[in-house]
Amino acid sequence: MKNKTSNNNPDSAWCDPAELFRTLGASVYGYAMRVLGKAVEAEEVLGETFLRICKSKEQYSGRGSLRAWVFSIAHRLCMDALRDRAKSAKSAKPVSLPEQLASADPPPTVPIEKQERQAIITEAIERLSAEQKEVVMLKIYGGLTFRQISQTLGIPLNTALGRMQQGLKRLGRDPNLAKMGRTENGL
Repeated sequence: MKNKTSNNNPDSAWCDPAELFRTLGASVYGYAMRVLGKAVEAEEVLGETFLRICKSKEQYSGRGSLRAWVFSIAHRLCMDALRDRAKSAKSAKPVSLPEQLASADPPPTVPIEKQERQAIITEAIERLSAEQKEVVMLKIYGGLTFRQISQTLGIPLNTALGRMQQGLKRLGRDPNLAKMGRTENGL
């Protein structure tokens, strides 16, 4: 039996939203959570993504991968949620992603050291340019290929590759990440 999410030329008969949810739901939720930083909003994006897939599965052309199509829907919904959040918070001081994550109660099963490492990584990613951050998050948290990222963002493949390379260089120069690496290696 064919892997339904890896076929690049599907017909609408196998574009089954329930199957997509089973195979991609956790990844879409993880991506939305990383972008939005709030579980409620991530759940809304997850639900709306698959609702839109159900409503428009016949519109999927099969030109790109199904995974990229799903993530392009989720990405647009995340960007809409961030714009809505910015509009509603005009008078209030904006809260950055690291502050949102720091203010949330951590799950009791996650060790403190892991939470601290994740906060350092999140802060470093937050300091990237918006374009670099999009690509890095789609690659790391969304698990997309660079071709899928280029399709999702509507940019050339080389642009996606370049943004990732620039983002990784900036992350490599981040003093907090470098310090964390030295500490973990016992230096």
